[in-house]
Amino acid sequence: MHEALLAEVTSYWTASGVLPELVGLLRDVWRTNLDRHEPALGDDAVTLGMGSARNFANRTVLEFAQRRDVQADLQGNSLRVVHLGRTLRASKLPGKSVHADPYSIDWESSATRHQGPAANSHQLELFDGFELPDEELAANSAARSPRYLHLAWAADPESKDIAAYLGFPRDTLDGAGPWFAVQLIHRDLPGDQLPIVPSEGYVADRFDQRAVPPIAVRLRGAEEQAAGNDGA
Repeated sequence: MHEALLAEVTSYWTASGVLPELVGLLRDVWRTNLDRHEPALGDDAVTLGMGSARNFANRTVLEFAQRRDVQADLQGNSLRVVHLGRTLRASKLPGKSVHADPYSIDWESSATRHQGPAANSHQLELFDGFELPDEELAANSAARSPRYLHLAWAADPESKDIAAYLGFPRDTLDGAGPWFAVQLIHRDLPGDQLPIVPSEGYVADRFDQRAVPPIAVRLRGAEEQAAGNDGA
């Protein structure tokens, strides 16, 4: 259930252009910071990771400042993006590999980071064990679904590659895993260009009024669009 909903939400956030912009900003921030990374002046993996996270947050706030359907700000020094009825936060996965396991994430390392997982778990617990008639189930479907998203990213300082995962975070205090559902939405491959193409002519509307679009689990490349623009 959560996997299908996550694929649907991913498709909506891609169609609106928000998810492509977030991944594009993240990719640019990581590569820019690697180019100015100077170990001889005291830079290390900690300054690189923390600096990139902060730069990504600040640039995201600026990027979405003019959009009416997106709220992007810093809350407790942590990036918060509110869009289509859900709230997204972001953080880097531990380690220096683009293949870092998304299940290695630790919500307890930050009180702000823990808010989303705790809220998702509490929300679903309110309905746990209740069997509702079909009409009530439909009316309460929004309330029964996780409202918080998390963008977890991994990066390689040698290849400059990044990977990004989107998921519904969950509280781990009861011994459960850190996600209700999580999926890979982007990984750099040799020769990749920016991998996501937002749909054109997007007009923001209410999430619960949208028809279900085709599910796009792997976000696709922009080579054809770039070629078309070059020839215009």
